[in-house]
Amino acid sequence: MTRGTWPAIGVGTLIAALGLWFGLFAVQTSRMTGVAIISIGIIFAMYGMVAFSGVDDPGTVAFHSALYAIVTASMFVVLFTVTESPSYVVAAPTMAIGVGGAIGLPPEGNPFRTLTRVAGAALVTVIVVLVYWVDHTVFALIAPLVTLPSVGLADRMFDRGTAVVAEPTD
Repeated sequence: MTRGTWPAIGVGTLIAALGLWFGLFAVQTSRMTGVAIISIGIIFAMYGMVAFSGVDDPGTVAFHSALYAIVTASMFVVLFTVTESPSYVVAAPTMAIGVGGAIGLPPEGNPFRTLTRVAGAALVTVIVVLVYWVDHTVFALIAPLVTLPSVGLADRMFDRGTAVVAEPTD
């Protein structure tokens, strides 16, 4: 994990939280406006996160990160359309932020590292959906705040696991 990862996670979390919170307020009056605000917030969060992460080609990485995030959210919306289960709509922004963070944080390119990051985001998404069914307000407060840090923690666990495996045995 590089030195700029945690500041990047902080910036991405701040932008994602603002976008999700403003979008949830706007959904009450206009569903399309709220969804647009949430989507733009996720895109800006990915670009902001990558800008502070210190990757070699920030424009390309940010574009890929935002693209993966929006495609993930779109897949969850399609699942909602097919099943009409509100859990998919609740999970969409959280998982989108997590997948975008998994793609955009350095070091990128290792498929096992990315898989570990996405698994961390998926675990937090399940927890956030369960929180939603208990209390909607708590969901709205914590959903954008826990996703990117969970990606960072999953990355840290991956680094520790590879270090343990690489240790020589006596």
